[in-house]
Amino acid sequence: MGLKPSRSQPSRISESALELLRNFQTIFIVDDSRSMKGELWKQAGKALQDLAAVASEYDTEGLEIHFINSPVCAKRVKTAEQVELVFSKVTPTNSTPIGVKLQSLLKAYLSALKDNPRLKRVSYIVITDGAPTDRAETEPELVILNVAKELDARNALLTQVGIQFVQIGSNTAATRYLESLDNNLKMKHNIRDIVDTTFCSNPNKPLDMIKILTGGINRRVDEHGSKGLFT
Repeated sequence: MGLKPSRSQPSRISESALELLRNFQTIFIVDDSRSMKGELWKQAGKALQDLAAVASEYDTEGLEIHFINSPVCAKRVKTAEQVELVFSKVTPTNSTPIGVKLQSLLKAYLSALKDNPRLKRVSYIVITDGAPTDRAETEPELVILNVAKELDARNALLTQVGIQFVQIGSNTAATRYLESLDNNLKMKHNIRDIVDTTFCSNPNKPLDMIKILTGGINRRVDEHGSKGLFT
């Protein structure tokens, strides 16, 4: 059985905007730190299911799902059952080393890209509730900065790599941190913009699918949100 969008999702989704996803491998990274226990873990699971349902319609090779702490992962995900199965295998624990996980995945991708410059572009979607707990050498800002610099040095496509942070919950410190990654990195370091952040503090409000799934790879959506496509 294929993935199906839930009834809580917007009934009207711009097909032209989401068609961009056909050119990308979509990779989800779910925060499974101890702060995610309880209601936030349920929200993360639902967000993953809803987002995967839409993304899978465009990623013909199948989605990838990873977790920040757990080694459990799934590749070539195409069905709701696969999403539910991989999520059910993980229990929130430990801290929030977002940078460590990003560095691991991005290092592998950049290595593969070096061997194959025509490698499919990639969009990472990080579902999290809080600020990272990484050490200085793996702090997400530094990891993202190094990746952007390497992509610039290689003259890679400006949309070769995109990173979307999706914050659930209402941790204000995390909000400020994720906003800084989205808004300040490009100007502060004079690098390409590969980061977008979307805040989903209201669990009863439908997710903005276009913003979350394309904000990291579509600068117009990043800057103006999905509404900017209709103006």
